[in-house]
Amino acid sequence: MGEMRIEDTWPDPAGGVAVTGRVRGGAIRRGDTLRLTVDDGSFVVTVVRFLRLCGRQDPEVARPEENTALVLHSVPDGIALIGGLLHTEPVGPARQKEAGRR
Repeated sequence: MGEMRIEDTWPDPAGGVAVTGRVRGGAIRRGDTLRLTVDDGSFVVTVVRFLRLCGRQDPEVARPEENTALVLHSVPDGIALIGGLLHTEPVGPARQKEAGRR
């Protein structure tokens, strides 16, 4: 199972939310559906693309021990992402907020 602790975040001008962190365990791929776990709950999000930051060149996959910047879709508005955890294998039902999504 791959996972990534979120170290930084910002709105992506092309849509979605960009996050950075270091991948642990297993790879994270473009198109993966991930479980996002934060203080506000657990949510299902999708990796829509990788950014060419942190020395990354591969647009399809972030491998274990790589620093990466990726763009997520379906992140609820108004939640604190820094310190949150992304998992490649969703566990249990996700809690969907009533707030809008970005």
